[in-house]
Amino acid sequence: MKTLSPRRPARVIIALALLVLDILLMADPVSAVDNGTLGIRPEKESDFFHLSLYPGAKTEATAVVSNHTSSPVTLLTYPVDGENTVQGTFAMAAQSAPREGVGAWVELDMERVTVPANTDLKVPFRLTVPQGTPPGDYAGGLIIQSPTVQGETTAVSGDTAVRLDTIQRQGVRIYLNVAGTAAKSLAHGGLSWQRNGENLDFILPVRNTGNTILHPSAYMNLSGWPATATRLEFDTPDGLLPGASIDLHATLAGAPMIQSGAAEATVTSEAGTAQAGLRVFYAPWPVLVIGLVCFAAAFYGAWRTFRFIRRARIALSQLKSMGNAAPH
Repeated sequence: MKTLSPRRPARVIIALALLVLDILLMADPVSAVDNGTLGIRPEKESDFFHLSLYPGAKTEATAVVSNHTSSPVTLLTYPVDGENTVQGTFAMAAQSAPREGVGAWVELDMERVTVPANTDLKVPFRLTVPQGTPPGDYAGGLIIQSPTVQGETTAVSGDTAVRLDTIQRQGVRIYLNVAGTAAKSLAHGGLSWQRNGENLDFILPVRNTGNTILHPSAYMNLSGWPATATRLEFDTPDGLLPGASIDLHATLAGAPMIQSGAAEATVTSEAGTAQAGLRVFYAPWPVLVIGLVCFAAAFYGAWRTFRFIRRARIALSQLKSMGNAAPH
């Protein structure tokens, strides 16, 4: 049996542990939550913080951290920026991600808080909007993070050691509106489609080119043969932050084996309504090959028939000319 060297497993464990930590600290679709053990929420609002400020102004607010366990717990607390996932859901950036908006403008008195057993603890913070900040909607969050729970080390394939460390992270959203002129604008790319097994997937990329949060919704009409007047709904994102881009998806389940027609998508948001369309044609390769062979055979048959008729006409014309030229 192969013996593990003392250094190699240690290096592998450390590398994998760091990788797991990095993965677990990436953007999560977290919000104001309470999982029965820990929770965080605004003191004066039911779900999230909703703040409005002018450039250069500041405000104070308070989050409430709940510990429902029978032991005190020490938590990291830190602000982050908000972002959209590729699926369109709201997410909070990783602790290590650059902070350029709300995450950079929130200031806490301390980086760690200790919450006694079965207690709610108030965590005040200040938010200052820098002078010259462009108007519009900004989003971020306040995170509480529990200490790392080290998992068991397991040997895999004889020479690789694996350890899974877990981190519990929860957060409450902070929505900030910086006063000024609102610009609502949504751009879309070209509508496309692709076969996915028995389904037909349609993709419509959209981008928020304004400075306010938008809530786009879209549907698509598919016409042609054999699917006639079929209406599909695209997935609805949680909310599209300014500057964010996502792909809207719609699926025709159990798509026919052959399709020839047109698709027209309509996307609607606070910025208005826009449309995108394309032609849809597909068929399995065997069907296409058979169709091409049939077309070639039909074309060849028509060409031979045309040549036969033409030669027959020429022959009849020649016989008629010879008959007219014969002496009487």
